[in-house]
Amino acid sequence: MKRDLAALTDRHHDLVVIGGGIHGAAVAWDAAQRGLSVALVEAADFGSGTSWNSLKTVHGGLRHLQRADLAGLRESARERAALLRIAPRLVRPLPFLVPTYAGQPPSRAALFAGLRLSDLLTLGRNVGLPPGQGVPNGRLLSAREVLARVPVLDSAGLTGGAEWTDAQVASTERLLLAFLLAAADAGAALANYAEVTRLERADGRVTGVAVRDALRGDTLAVRGRLVVNAAGPAIEGVLSLAGLPRTPVPMLHAANLVLDRAVVATHAVGARTGGRFLFLVPWQGRSIVGTTYAAGAVPPVATEFLDEVRRAYPWAGLQEGDVALVHRGRVPGSGGARGLRTRSRLIDHEQEDGLAGLLSVLSAKYTTARAMAERAVDAAVRRLARPAAPCRTSFTPLLHAGPLHGTLQEQARRAAGEEAAVHLEDAVFRRLDLATAGRPPQAIVDEVAAAMAGELGWDAGRLRYERDRLAAALQAVEAR
Repeated sequence: MKRDLAALTDRHHDLVVIGGGIHGAAVAWDAAQRGLSVALVEAADFGSGTSWNSLKTVHGGLRHLQRADLAGLRESARERAALLRIAPRLVRPLPFLVPTYAGQPPSRAALFAGLRLSDLLTLGRNVGLPPGQGVPNGRLLSAREVLARVPVLDSAGLTGGAEWTDAQVASTERLLLAFLLAAADAGAALANYAEVTRLERADGRVTGVAVRDALRGDTLAVRGRLVVNAAGPAIEGVLSLAGLPRTPVPMLHAANLVLDRAVVATHAVGARTGGRFLFLVPWQGRSIVGTTYAAGAVPPVATEFLDEVRRAYPWAGLQEGDVALVHRGRVPGSGGARGLRTRSRLIDHEQEDGLAGLLSVLSAKYTTARAMAERAVDAAVRRLARPAAPCRTSFTPLLHAGPLHGTLQEQARRAAGEEAAVHLEDAVFRRLDLATAGRPPQAIVDEVAAAMAGELGWDAGRLRYERDRLAAALQAVEAR
């Protein structure tokens, strides 16, 4: 995968995708795999926005039962199975546990009903999955069984619990890169640090985009028969470039806390607080807890969220010093302080606004990004009125879905030369997975910086700039 801007401009693409998060990456892979000519542009680095803010879990939709959204449950279960199937080195089953206490919700009866209904509605969930990737039925546990799984739990008043299985992504960064690398293998032209500054229009339709190269400052024209706006929180900014007056999409700030110790080891543990569930999740020898949401311009304050986590998990003994960093992002809401949008939406602007050549993806969940991409490409194929292969992304293995191999220097050189890591920050955070769980040792940063400097020809001044840029990025995600 090369950052080749000439490949963006040397042909008239079938599809121009705006946004290099998980939804844009999934659209690019699906479309390219079907034989469409695809260009994808991302204003910053691939996956550096909301896609980076993740609890690293793939939910099968059990929470949709609370809203009686049975279609949502089935979709989530299908997409959990798809990810377990196509990326088994990165996506693995993870058991979840919710303990029950006397006189406190949720009740054992409610949990039992939810588990049984979920199992019945997803009977085919393991069809075609590799060995070891299956999702067993949920079950109720006795208090003794709960404590055997999570010995640190408070045993006072414990009546038992519910156990079910979802999945976990070892590295959401590498999974997103796997989608992009698969798209590139199928012929897509991809560029990070390429910001869309204008939507080109002619005869009442969108005909492409103008893109500013953030590295050189020049502007390029990328022509496309259809443009897909998958810009995540920047969706409205793209629509404003098209001159479309629309009701603003309420955006919520989301945050997860990455802890520097393994509070739980084998199970994600749920706890109810403030009328909703938090989950404490084991990950890479540490734990992540989330998710909290806040409306308005100010993101959640880490210390305030930690206080909420302490109330939910008093037995964990968490202190401020246990928080290594904070994952933050912005997700679409549905109104209210914590009105989270739970289903993605595809907008065909020819139908809704009379502007042909533009589709928008209002993205909601990492789990269902592949399914949303399939819907978007189905719509694009209909609009293009041209033959195309059917979608195959639910069963085609992602060959690049795994960590880089070799010495750290070899990995860093490959990140720069083959995975479009432009800055030291890109490699440390989103190619080599060195800073997603906390600040990496300086010696490791030095080794990566030296390897990238050799690969990309950085001089001493550029090296200082890259180190300063990385330091600012690390400070921005550390607890505050």
